[in-house]
Amino acid sequence: MAGMMKPILFVMAPGFEEIELAAPIDILRRLEIPVVTAGLEGLTVKGAHGVEMRAEMLLVDVVAEDYDGVVLPGGPASWTLRDTPAIRTLVRAMHGEGKLVGAICAAPIALEAAGVLTGRRVTCYPAVKGDLASAAEVLDTPAATDANIVTGRGPGAALEFGFALAAYLGKAEAVPQLRADMCV
Repeated sequence: MAGMMKPILFVMAPGFEEIELAAPIDILRRLEIPVVTAGLEGLTVKGAHGVEMRAEMLLVDVVAEDYDGVVLPGGPASWTLRDTPAIRTLVRAMHGEGKLVGAICAAPIALEAAGVLTGRRVTCYPAVKGDLASAAEVLDTPAATDANIVTGRGPGAALEFGFALAAYLGKAEAVPQLRADMCV
């Protein structure tokens, strides 16, 4: 991507899948892609497995224009993300400007609720495949990129999802070396 990249926003809702937040952020930061985390309900957010992580800001303070994309980690938080009007609005705004819209595990249900998956090729956690099949073609791959939408299958695909996000954000040439450096 040309010019100065704006940060990518990761949204932390209670019950997020920890590895689906940490692994992609780690990959993007290793490649010097700026990342900001926003808590949906507070700055300290407890993940699906009891790990508490601290967000840098609150979602209510987010201005969409300040970011080059949004990423939604999955897990039990996915249904909260899907049912939060501010998330649907943010996803639609990012998508409408052609910015990155990413989601992993069950979180693509929030993208479906926002109406941005029609005719897309995506991947997701197998248990929510039926929730997306009416709008999108669901692939059984670790990660999928279709235009500005990047999706990941689940916790075990968190690294592949991170690499797909990095590739979409213009770091495709750096991904093979990073994979080697990380012993992937």
